[in-house]
Amino acid sequence: MGPEYVTFSNIIIDDIVLYDGSTHMSVLGGSGTHALIGMRVWSECLGFVASVGKDISQSVYKDSLTALGGVDLRAIVKRDKYQTARAWQLFEQDGTRTEIMRTDTNEFLENTPTYEEMPVDYRHAKGFHLIWGRDLNELSGLISKLRKTNPSTCLLWEPSPDHMRCEVNEYKEILNRISVFSPDIDQAQELTGLDDASEMASVFIGWGAEIVAIRMGARGSYLATSDGGAWQIPAVAKKIVDVTGAGNAYCGGMLVGVADGIDLPEAALRASVSASFALEQFGVPKFTDNLEDEAMSRLIWARKNVVQCQD
Repeated sequence: MGPEYVTFSNIIIDDIVLYDGSTHMSVLGGSGTHALIGMRVWSECLGFVASVGKDISQSVYKDSLTALGGVDLRAIVKRDKYQTARAWQLFEQDGTRTEIMRTDTNEFLENTPTYEEMPVDYRHAKGFHLIWGRDLNELSGLISKLRKTNPSTCLLWEPSPDHMRCEVNEYKEILNRISVFSPDIDQAQELTGLDDASEMASVFIGWGAEIVAIRMGARGSYLATSDGGAWQIPAVAKKIVDVTGAGNAYCGGMLVGVADGIDLPEAALRASVSASFALEQFGVPKFTDNLEDEAMSRLIWARKNVVQCQD
């Protein structure tokens, strides 16, 4: 039996430099890694489709992901002629983060895994987190293949910087075929030219999105649905150590909730809880045996602070 939830994305090795000069080098990162963290808060049946180069030992990613628990690693493809993507993550005192790729971006994109490299049993997963493709044409092809083999699967799309250069009609074609669209606030502003989250969400719904979750960092997230529902979802983090990947973790938690058929505001609250765990440690967190109890405690707090918005 294959995994129930899969991230089809990437691995990047992060070299983190904080404002005080302290560093955390060779930290396992990338959108897929952080999405898995978010999924793992609510599930122990996960899959990771990504690629790495021959330049890193298997232990660099295997040890951390094995310790995370419940992650199938069969779909991590090792490329002999590829240098694993690596990036500086530079933090200012106010929390601002700047990412600078240290390896060739085109090589990174050209070596992303393909649908055909994914184990056959992955294709029947309940849900996929997608941040993949150099453009929306490539992403559309992947969606077509996933839908052909598994029409009912839940697809959550988190756009990448490369997708910001695409046309509105390309967005409409994709949004009509996925389950959840989750840009961050900066991406939503760039795509719509607007400043208000509710107005941005309305634009995306007008383009065909069924569920929109706009991630807004410390301000939480804005959830809207095509049937007129809208909620302001609170941020849950108890402390912030590293903001890298919190949005990806949110998407991972959101995917599990929606794919499980949980009430949408509840799914978004779980997503916010997922993000809170990612914020509290560098790289892949070390979950303790009381993860379930701690997650439920945070979820109970979040339920008390969600705001249903007026139409």
